[in-house]
Amino acid sequence: MTDIDYQDPKFHLLSRGRINADLIDGLFPIERSEWGNYRHFQEWPMHVLRLHRVISDACNRLIKGFERILDGSESGSEYLIANSGMAQLGLDLVAHVHHHHNYEDVNVLPGFMARFPQLTNAIDLLEKDHVFLNDTLYQSEVVFAQLRRKGAGKMQIDKALEQAKILSRILTLHTEDEEDVLIPAVLDAYS
Repeated sequence: MTDIDYQDPKFHLLSRGRINADLIDGLFPIERSEWGNYRHFQEWPMHVLRLHRVISDACNRLIKGFERILDGSESGSEYLIANSGMAQLGLDLVAHVHHHHNYEDVNVLPGFMARFPQLTNAIDLLEKDHVFLNDTLYQSEVVFAQLRRKGAGKMQIDKALEQAKILSRILTLHTEDEEDVLIPAVLDAYS
């Protein structure tokens, strides 16, 4: 671990925007637009991009689903089924992301740290993102589970929509940073 202060706005996921360029500039100078030109891109890098796309797509479906429910009537079986379905999608998304990041924490990031010590600071930041993400995932799980309660209404759905938007923003920023740190290193190592 490094001495990066995660509460510093230039490092915290919600305030930094994208990863601080000082952590990755010049290490593996392969632009995202060039990744597909590398023979090994179709292997592990493409797999990671697909996994991240599944997460992004689920976030988008969740947001759109909550918006549709809020636009409709609060009565009838259609409302109950939609509410229950969106709650389940949210809980499934949380479980999937927990599993995905746990796998990265145990297997992927330590391997990258050993193979690419020059990425230590960037990987440390990604690991700190995971700690922050876990807190957000737990908050999301609580909010989405509340939709399963009898009598959950538009106020709870509105809260779930806002939580889904927060989760989507955080996951988008983090997964893009993760790709920008890890994929160029893999492509460089196998070129």
